Amino acid sequence: MKALRFNQDATCCVVSPSPRLVSIYNCDPFGKCFEMDNSRGDSGQDNPLSYRSDAHSDSNFVIEMLFSTSLVAIADKSQGVASAKRLKIVNTKRKSTICEISFPHQIVDVVMNRKRMCILLDSDQIFIYDISCMKLLETIDLWEDHFKKNTAAVEPASLRSRVRRNNGLSDKMKKPKLALSGDDRSILCFTSYSSRRNNPDSFLLHDVVVYDALNISPINYLNTVHKGDIASISVSHDGKLVATASEKGTIVRVFNTGADIDYEAGNLLAYEFRRGSRPCNLYQLVFDRNATMLGCVGDTNTIHIFDLKNRESESTDGELNENDLLLANEEDNRSSTRNSEPSTQIAHFLSKRLSSSIASQNLRRDFAHVTINDAWGHSLGFPEEFPNQIYVASDDGKFRVYTLPSTAGECVLTKTSTFA
Repeated sequence: MKALRFNQDATCCVVSPSPRLVSIYNCDPFGKCFEMDNSRGDSGQDNPLSYRSDAHSDSNFVIEMLFSTSLVAIADKSQGVASAKRLKIVNTKRKSTICEISFPHQIVDVVMNRKRMCILLDSDQIFIYDISCMKLLETIDLWEDHFKKNTAAVEPASLRSRVRRNNGLSDKMKKPKLALSGDDRSILCFTSYSSRRNNPDSFLLHDVVVYDALNISPINYLNTVHKGDIASISVSHDGKLVATASEKGTIVRVFNTGADIDYEAGNLLAYEFRRGSRPCNLYQLVFDRNATMLGCVGDTNTIHIFDLKNRESESTDGELNENDLLLANEEDNRSSTRNSEPSTQIAHFLSKRLSSSIASQNLRRDFAHVTINDAWGHSLGFPEEFPNQIYVASDDGKFRVYTLPSTAGECVLTKTSTFA
């Protein structure tokens, strides 16, 4: 079984008991509320629901739920290339497809809230939709907008292929990441490529773009947040904080996005944590609703919970100064959105990015953790209704409820259920 992911408020969890069978469970009270067998594929049946792996296992499907509503977005890659380019918007209560959207390339990821839906394609393009009417609002091409001005006659597709070939990258590696805030402000954060100074043909995904998906304008650019590629990214519900972890997985950083009007350019790095000393593939970072905790899940048997409330003990050795990150002028952004081409706008914006360096000493550790010795592959959720609890769904077919400790230590297991 694959435990795939919780929805935004952790009221539901998606699991895949078998390769083509998907179930959605209510978390409290625990019980199955939807199931779909996709074994017949698209052979004339309206059988749209599939599943999404949250990067800790290979997956032929992508799925994103809209909170606890019946709206689910699905892309099924198991039925061939054409199916992998098609996104279905499904009503799970009626078990019917509301609409379908076709894209020029395969779908990698989907994120959405009540205002916006953002789709990442294998071509490193992001499509932003108004979810109320499924109208396309903007298309962001990470290669065209960022590098075409530096590569003369080289087309973005050619450059992308050359870079991946030179770096020895397969289709399953070196993928941009994106995350969308849960509230109506719709703050979108996504990773961006930048070239190494000593090797212009080698690119890293260690920059983060902060984008206002509601008003379709860039907000901020975080440069070189890690030394290596960013493997996981998450945005707080209000869009004020963004968390990142690199492919090494030893350091977790939390930055101010700049979406807050009280944001100070000199206080960019809000928190910096050390998960451990050994490398780990961190495939999930998740904030609780009030951004007081940050969960960290990787390919080990330990889940880490970091405290975002106690600012007094946070590390200041890793802070950046105001010259290390660009805070775009909001008025200029809004006017340029109306009066210039989108590619010109974001190309001009991203061209102003500045270099930075980050220290990693005297870092804080987790304040709580969960160790599950007999299971691998986990998904973590912070239930809004029960702020002192966390939910863990695991590949061993178990749904576990833990109580957070009052002081630093291990979480207490309070309930275990089994996915049927």
